Amino acid sequence: MSKIKLGFSALLTLILLGMFAALASAEGFTATPSNPAPGINVGTVDNNGDANQHRTHGNFQNNTNSCGNCHSAHNGSNETLLKFQNSEPDMCLSCHDGTMGFYNVKTASGAGIFNSTHESASMHDVGKGIQIGSAPGAYANKSVGELECSSCHNPHGSVNDRLLSESVIGVSYSGVTKGTKSINLELKEDPAYADINNSSTMSGLKITTSVGPKGNTDKVNYAKFCGACHDDYLGSSGAPNHTNHYGHTTNSSSAGRNCASCHYAHGTDITMLKDTQGKTIADYVNGGWTQEKAEAYMKDVSVNSKGVKTSSLKKYTNMAVCWTCHQSSHAIDTQQPEDKYLTDGVDRYGNPIKLFKGKSDIR
Repeated sequence: MSKIKLGFSALLTLILLGMFAALASAEGFTATPSNPAPGINVGTVDNNGDANQHRTHGNFQNNTNSCGNCHSAHNGSNETLLKFQNSEPDMCLSCHDGTMGFYNVKTASGAGIFNSTHESASMHDVGKGIQIGSAPGAYANKSVGELECSSCHNPHGSVNDRLLSESVIGVSYSGVTKGTKSINLELKEDPAYADINNSSTMSGLKITTSVGPKGNTDKVNYAKFCGACHDDYLGSSGAPNHTNHYGHTTNSSSAGRNCASCHYAHGTDITMLKDTQGKTIADYVNGGWTQEKAEAYMKDVSVNSKGVKTSSLKKYTNMAVCWTCHQSSHAIDTQQPEDKYLTDGVDRYGNPIKLFKGKSDIR
């Protein structure tokens, strides 16, 4: 009997060791072009018979195996045959949580950040049961669908940069023919992934960083993209909205007058918020401030129209974004800042003026 017990004990120990080894292996996973995340594998020969890694999102080859990275033909967890039981974001985060290295939505990027662990955090809270129709500024938007990653991105591919959908909650925001690119982002190749960017066998895949919509038309279309859900916020400052209130201009290509001027798409927190100088807490800590002092200074204490404390996905802390622009543009009648905070610039008419140093960051 003792030998049998010893055998079971040894077996249990081996099983536990195997589990820990598997976890350790996943944590220490090294992404490669053909195996970008655990359980994600892509083909290496394209339609033309050339060595070329297949993509997971769109540009599918005739022999693609990409469908199986997200779907299960016979064992899906829901009616769309997705593999993940809990939520769509869980599936997306199986890659975009940093496992691949690039396009980690949990770290700072041009789209913002998904991270609720820091002070002053706010975000598009995907996968939390939030109805799209409950969005701030929703008027015509009556959608009862749940806010998910696919509310904004098309996982099967898009002509727009970053897989931004051509329509949002059924609204064709750009007015262009389907299949026509309407949102170009200002993208730059990420030097951290030069090997991938310089490869001739990656189906043209480039790992890039973004600072937001590129040209004037892109800025306006990007605002309309946001306005599909936040429709009562889309407009000009001189015209009342559906509830007979007035708001800041959001549908212009002018700097400071479109959604991307003031807000991140994914979310924000205290590590990303800036002041009128365009500085973050990291800049102040590097300049000699203590972490505690820098965080106390940058902390967002704003309260929205419903009395809820929130940083509202802003790029600038509190109302610093207002002050950054309106110190010079439509300047308010108040004492002007000390010269040490200002730099030389020009107004919209080409006249020389003094600007906050952070004004150049506002697109």
